[in-house]
Amino acid sequence: MSITVVGSVAYDTVTTSYGKSIRQLGGSAIYFSLASSKFTNVYPVGVYGDDFENSDIKLLIDNSINISNLKQEKGKTFFWEGIYDNTDINSRETIATELNVFEKFEPELDDDAKKSDIIFLANIHPQLQLDVLNQCKNLNPDSFVGLDTMDLWINNSVELLNKVISRSNVILIDQYEASALVGDNNLKNAGLKILESGVEFVVIKKGEHGALIFNKDYEMSIPGYLTNHVKDPTGAGDSFAGAFFGYLDKIGNEYNLDNIFTASVLATVLASYTVEGFGIETLLNLSMDNIYERYEKYLKLIGQSSYMSLDNLKNKLDI
Repeated sequence: MSITVVGSVAYDTVTTSYGKSIRQLGGSAIYFSLASSKFTNVYPVGVYGDDFENSDIKLLIDNSINISNLKQEKGKTFFWEGIYDNTDINSRETIATELNVFEKFEPELDDDAKKSDIIFLANIHPQLQLDVLNQCKNLNPDSFVGLDTMDLWINNSVELLNKVISRSNVILIDQYEASALVGDNNLKNAGLKILESGVEFVVIKKGEHGALIFNKDYEMSIPGYLTNHVKDPTGAGDSFAGAFFGYLDKIGNEYNLDNIFTASVLATVLASYTVEGFGIETLLNLSMDNIYERYEKYLKLIGQSSYMSLDNLKNKLDI
């Protein structure tokens, strides 16, 4: 079992009310991989520059992440800097975006990455997402495909994006992007309209307020896990995705209601830990015991403690 994720590798400089973190390791492929590696094998596909630290390569290897599809190019690594509002942590101002080597990123996957049971297309350009899909489906036509996107592609490349959605099984999208994609501010209507594109599941992320999940047979609302220590929201959505698909891959890719619910709970738990530190610091120190503890607490908080007990979860993850 394995997952391939195609996305960005970055250095971020982030300022919040808790302080400033300079050039912290980030990017969608990194957050996703660190969260997913708690459950399964993961192949990140991305590009980094010649300024990328050897210690960060070692960090990925030490966390059992296969780096064979991470390529070094001449130039600097993708860089982003942002400041989060002191009164509203969900609001941020972008200070700098430097694409650097990521600007000419053309994903090339080895055969192991192409054969993964799950392919996750992070919010790269839809044309690159299609290119990756074509590479993977040639070797594993039954792979389960998830994708993320961003408002830039919705505004500038929506026709290509819709092609990717129609060939995917799951789309993870935030509430503002979902509304923009279909032109409807009602999130239920937006979720149902996105389903009409042919995708099997729609997961609308609502930040600290949780997520909505839509399928042709059911709709679910997953509350957020509220924490008093939101230091840095960067990467929370990618951590959510990594845990969501990591769990599904670990248990054998059975995409029924129970498993989608449990995957969403675990995703919420991982994301709640991510925001409690700057960058990836909490993901690095996160043990399965930490995950189990918060999983059980979360189910009690939402009145679903009998849905899947901690013992049953552990049995599933031991498969």
